[in-house]
This record gives sequence, C-alpha cells and structure tokens, in this order.
Amino acid sequence: MAIKKVIYTAIVGGYDEILEQPRYPGWDYVCFTDRKSKSWRSITGLSNWKQIIYDNPGTDNTRYSRMPKLLPHRFLPDYEYSVYIDGNARLIANPDGLLDALSWPDFGAAYHPFRGNVYDEFTECSILKMDDPDVFQKQRNHYSESGLPDPSQLIENNFLLRRHNLPAVQDVHEQWWQELLTYSKRDQLCLPYVCWKNNIQPTLMTQRHKQEYFRKKAHYRSVLERLTRSLRKRISK
Repeated sequence: MAIKKVIYTAIVGGYDEILEQPRYPGWDYVCFTDRKSKSWRSITGLSNWKQIIYDNPGTDNTRYSRMPKLLPHRFLPDYEYSVYIDGNARLIANPDGLLDALSWPDFGAAYHPFRGNVYDEFTECSILKMDDPDVFQKQRNHYSESGLPDPSQLIENNFLLRRHNLPAVQDVHEQWWQELLTYSKRDQLCLPYVCWKNNIQPTLMTQRHKQEYFRKKAHYRSVLERLTRSLRKRISK
C-alpha cells in the first residue's frame, strides 16, 4: 500500500508569493498561509497547491511562519511522509528519486553551504544582526553549558524530509519549537542542540545532491512588508 506523501510550505505576512510547483505523481501539495484571498490559479483550479489558512497564536511573523515547518505532525497528521520547502523554493525533480537515494530517512536535511559549526553560526547571525545579540549570546551560553559539543554540525533547514509522525521525530519537533519560542528566531541555531539532546542524527545530503532537486530564488516582499521593515529600521536607529 502506497504511503501518503505531501510537499508543503508556509507563506505569511506578505513575505513570499506562492510559487507554483511541478506536479509529481503520488504527492499532495499544501501551502499554509494567512491569506484570506486565493491566487487566480487556485480560483481557476490550475494550482497544484491546496491553501490552508492557519491562525497566529500570538507570536511575531517569523515564528508564526515557522509553525508548520517545525510542527508537521500537528498540521499534517494524516500524512506519513513530508517534504518541506521554503516559500521561495521550487522542486525541479521528483523527490522520490532523492528519497530513494537516501533510503527514505526519518529526518533528512542538508549540510550548510557556508559553515559547518553551529557555534560559528551564532557569531555570523550576531554580526548580521538577525536578532538581538544578547539573545544569541544567552542561547549560545545555554547550549555550551548544557554540553553541546564544539564543533556541532550546522544543518540547513530550507529543505526537510521527514517521517514526521514517528514519536522520536515528534519529540524533536516539539522541543525545536519550544527552543524557538525561548531564544532567537533563527531555527537553524536550535536544531543541532535539540538533535544532540535527543540523540537523533539527521541524514544530511550534500549541496550538490540537494541542487539536483531543489532551487530557491530571492524572497519576495509585498509593499506592506517592505514599508513595515523600513519603519522598523528607522525606529531602531
């Protein structure tokens, strides 16, 4: 009996437009979004995506957009296997081929293209001001004091392959989400810690392997999103 498989993404806050995907047999397509209105492709039945509106539990838009990504067992309980892609990404080949090559991992991702150590990523994120530097330092100190080895493998999270209903994988998801709520909004920083804590070793593909199946483009931002970001920058000066 064929397993139920889904390719999914999440788009909120006008950060990306829904990027149409090729149709691959045996896969459903789900886009979680905050948009009340559907795209013309959805209205005319030409889109492969099923759009599902979900509520913000009261977090910032970054964390809100990460909920389906980090918690697929809550959002997609009827599916046995999921492929998550960022809203600015496109699959260019049937992921079945990649999954066959990787032996259908319980949790699959990719090596980071630029850094191999999560502690180096803390430094980079702080330099680039991707969140409050004090929050980064507090998070880094917590992981170091908890015993997370240095170095610890940094994992790229824009393309994830998971048997998301397995109890051990669900535990990683729930703890990953709690770390994201507790510390910085950079989900790449807390995944290595949660995997280490749960003795989970994700199957990691090379960038070359990933690029045979996956492409991404620059993020789209709506006019409202661009104005909001501009105002935040002005206020913070």
